[in-house]
Amino acid sequence: MDLFWRQLASLLGPPGPPSPLVSSITSPQVGERRILLRAPQSLTIARLDAVLSGGSNPSLGLQLRHGPDVSASGTAVLSTPLAISSSNGGTSSGAVLTTFQAPALPIDHWLWLEVAGVSGSPAALSVSIRLL
Repeated sequence: MDLFWRQLASLLGPPGPPSPLVSSITSPQVGERRILLRAPQSLTIARLDAVLSGGSNPSLGLQLRHGPDVSASGTAVLSTPLAISSSNGGTSSGAVLTTFQAPALPIDHWLWLEVAGVSGSPAALSVSIRLL
């Protein structure tokens, strides 16, 4: 008996959580955007980890946004940009965020990050985002 794809998928069970999104920006600059994904289904942002490296006392402001149009301003995921610096561990163990203003990512919305402010000439920003 032939199994249709839908039947096969139901035998395998529901899909697990997506893999974390990981992105790096070399020499981040104010206003820089990095598109991370287009949501294939409704998702929830559960955790953001970010670490900054290089430079002299580097610090950076990071904002996540989502929307159906990446040329628009989109919806801010964070109430204020996440500050990443040596004062909050952002240059050693990394900054971690688990509370968001707008964590729901609707189907077919794009998710992107924006660099909101930079000081100290950081060499790189690495970000990991866990979705549910």
